[in-house]
Amino acid sequence: MKTPTFCYLLLLFSGWASSLQAQEPDSLGMSLDQVVVTGTRAARAASQVSASISIIDRDQLDQSSHINVLPSIVPHVPGLLLNDRSTVGFGVGPGSGGNLSIRGISGTPNNRILVLIDGQPQFMGIFSHPIADAYHATDIERVEVIRGAASVLYGSNAMGGAINLITAKNNSPGWTGQAAATAGSFGTRTLSGKLSFQSGKWESVISLNHGATDGFRDDAADGFSNTSVFYKLTHRLGDGLSLAGDVQLSDASYQHPGTVEAPLSDDQRDYRRGRVALGLTNEGDKASGAVLLYHNFGEHRFTTGFESVDFNQGLSLYQNLKLVPGQTLTVGVEHSRFGGEANNDRLPPPAAIGLDATHRVRQTEVYLQVQQAFWQKLHLNAGVREVYNSQFGNMTVPGFGLSFEVNPRSVLKASSSRAFRSPSVVDLFLFPPSNMELRPESLWNHELGFLRSFSGGKWDLELVLYYTKGDNLIQVDAEGGPPRNRNTGAFRNKGLESQVNFKPTGDLGFLFSYNFADVSENVLFTPRHYVKLQMNGQLGKFQIVPFVQQVFGLRNSLVSEAESETYSLLNLQVNYQITARLRAHVLGNNLLDSNYQLENGYPMPGINMAAGINYQFKPKNK
Repeated sequence: MKTPTFCYLLLLFSGWASSLQAQEPDSLGMSLDQVVVTGTRAARAASQVSASISIIDRDQLDQSSHINVLPSIVPHVPGLLLNDRSTVGFGVGPGSGGNLSIRGISGTPNNRILVLIDGQPQFMGIFSHPIADAYHATDIERVEVIRGAASVLYGSNAMGGAINLITAKNNSPGWTGQAAATAGSFGTRTLSGKLSFQSGKWESVISLNHGATDGFRDDAADGFSNTSVFYKLTHRLGDGLSLAGDVQLSDASYQHPGTVEAPLSDDQRDYRRGRVALGLTNEGDKASGAVLLYHNFGEHRFTTGFESVDFNQGLSLYQNLKLVPGQTLTVGVEHSRFGGEANNDRLPPPAAIGLDATHRVRQTEVYLQVQQAFWQKLHLNAGVREVYNSQFGNMTVPGFGLSFEVNPRSVLKASSSRAFRSPSVVDLFLFPPSNMELRPESLWNHELGFLRSFSGGKWDLELVLYYTKGDNLIQVDAEGGPPRNRNTGAFRNKGLESQVNFKPTGDLGFLFSYNFADVSENVLFTPRHYVKLQMNGQLGKFQIVPFVQQVFGLRNSLVSEAESETYSLLNLQVNYQITARLRAHVLGNNLLDSNYQLENGYPMPGINMAAGINYQFKPKNK
């Protein structure tokens, strides 16, 4: 489908809008007064933060029927592209899905977008990429996405941005819960349940999720299965102190199908992942912050012979101090250790470099950020992070920005920040290209933003211009000798992000974004033009949520003769509120049956459908 069909869909959405009747307020929208914590580590209004931030709250997550949280946030984040190559699940290892791209910054493996859970970094200890299958919607209360460099506050891997998943909580006394089940095309099925309890100063949340599919490829085996459990316990100690601990375990199996040119039927990858975290937070008029401990671990076994155990653990301490009127001083210290051991008995000795040994990288960091308000309209911030890494030594990461309230409905923003990625264990120690002398990848991101609210809050507009210059990218260099990892890569990306939230009535909302990216020739997985449109409307007991994506000029191969991808997608979810607690839904994906590939050689699913129910229960007094 080309552009004319996309225009027809816009007209169709407008026609639906005229027939919608008032029901519950629509939750689409971005307000200048929304409070965020990810952009500064302290709660502040979005209009006072110089970074570009997208916010997805619990109501918006509940509208989606996805068991994983990542597909649910795609409509809300301008330019965010997700490689969701299966009807459920992403997999691990070469050729798997789950890649994220923001402003042309991604990677293979996907280690240049940082995923956090409650501000704690989440990545596999050997390859340094997030495990997309570990993030379930039931476990998450809210998502905040920084688009652009975020290393001053969050360290390594936050080159293209940071996605902070804020875990679920229960603020209402007594028991609450929900259970959901879906079944769909290609043997896809999901089950999820969540139970929350709050009494006095104690609060607990437990969830269980299972997702599986037989796969859609006729020429290869591409099934998937994942079972996950999450538990969180919080105790409010008083005087603004709160102690929380959580644990998450998942057991997954993925069949890698290979490319259409070389399909596979026997490449199965089993992996178990876990996370344990403990945090003590303090909230006060003069000081707020946290002490955070985390430990991520995993075990992977592939039928190709590859096996690994890995870890990523650390301690984070930070405080936001308000000692001077209008000023917030954030001071933080972090110490982390990541690594693991890999082996593969099928590899000949020349290819097994670094295997059968445990490798560790240690990193200690100190950061400081000052935020100063002038006349309640101008907000300046400046920060710096000092990094000491056991492999490459020292690095300084500065950043600064401002936001200016032109009037109560308009805000100007500007920022310039450095970001970096520490070399991973596989870069440094494993396989023939490894190189222990690697330096960190780095970039500078410069951006200018404008936010405007129109017509009493019915229209919200965000415009962002950015320029990103990346250097020291780690890539395999075969010139002058055997292939070896070297810091020889570079890129220059520039572009425009725009988003409009339009809520003409309480029962109807539109979320539209357009992203233009002019990226270097060595950058993949980034559309030159990327349009998203989601409508959310109520018609009686029906909720209608169509989502359209139009992609132009996506490069999925470094081969110069390869054509770029241009395609359109239409997804449609219809919810029906059977009772106050019981909801049914039908979801159709790729209803235009578009044929496209986000990764060269790996086709995406055609038309696929799913249907399910969701039951919520609350105490009688609610």
